[in-house]
Amino acid sequence: MDHHPRGTGRCAGSGGGARARDYRHAFVVRSCGRPRTHRADQMSAAAIVVAAGEGTRMRARKNKVFLEVGGRLILEYSLALLESSRHIDDVVLVTRASDLDACESLKGRFPKLHAVVAGGDVRHRSEFAGLQAIAARIDAKQIETVLVHDAVRPFASPRLIERLLAQIDRTIGCVPGQPLTGSVAHVADGWIAGYPKNLWAVQTPQVFQATWLLEAHNKAARQGFIGTDTASVVEWAGGDVAVIEGEPDNIKITTRDDLVLAERIAASLAR
Repeated sequence: MDHHPRGTGRCAGSGGGARARDYRHAFVVRSCGRPRTHRADQMSAAAIVVAAGEGTRMRARKNKVFLEVGGRLILEYSLALLESSRHIDDVVLVTRASDLDACESLKGRFPKLHAVVAGGDVRHRSEFAGLQAIAARIDAKQIETVLVHDAVRPFASPRLIERLLAQIDRTIGCVPGQPLTGSVAHVADGWIAGYPKNLWAVQTPQVFQATWLLEAHNKAARQGFIGTDTASVVEWAGGDVAVIEGEPDNIKITTRDDLVLAERIAASLAR
C-alpha cells in the first residue's frame, strides 16, 4: 500500500449549498465507506475523460485536446492509456457540442470508447454528463468503480492507474497529488494572512466507488453545489478521499508554456 499523507480530513456533514472552501489542494483522509473485499482486477470499472474545456488561456482556435504533442493529439494519449489498461472496461468521452463528430470518429481506433457526450459550461457539469451516460449501469451494479481523468493530462501512466485502484477497496475515493514546494502564503485583501502547511497539488485520474460518486453528484445537482474537481464533490457529500503520490510528468496542459513542457516530456518518454 502507498504511504499517503495524514491530515485533518473529516467526514463532512449533510448541509446543503456550496461552501467557501478551496479544494485545489487535497489532504487526507480516512474512509467512511464500507470496505470492499475483492481486488482491483476483479472490479468492473469505467472511465470518464473530460475534454470539454474552452482553452481560453491557451489562446487556441480549437479545443486544445486536438492540438498535437509529440506527433499525436493530446486527447489520444489518454484514450490510448485507458484502451491498454486491463482494469478499464469502458470509456465515456465528454467534449464540447461542436467537437462531438470529431470525437465520435475516434471510436474505430479505441474500441473501449463506449459513448461520446456533450459537456456543460463548467467542468463539474461536464463530469456529471459523463456520469449520466453510465448511471443506469452503475445503479444495476454493472459498474463498481469510476475513474475520472482530464484529457489535458496526457502523461499519466498505467502504473498510476493501478496504484489508485489498489486503494479503492478501502476508501470511497483516491486521488494522486504532488506536495507543493517553496513558500506558499494565504493572502487576504493584499496582506499575508498565514502560511498553510501540507498543501498538495491534486492531479487526475481520480478514482471512486461508482455508487458513491453518482449519489454525490445527484445530491450536488439537487442542492446547487459546484465542485472544482471530482474529489471536492465526494468530500462535500460526506465521503473521504485518500491521496497517494502522483507523478511529476502528469502535467496539465493549460497554457502555451505547458505545451512546450509537454513536448519535452513526450520526447523523453519516446527515448
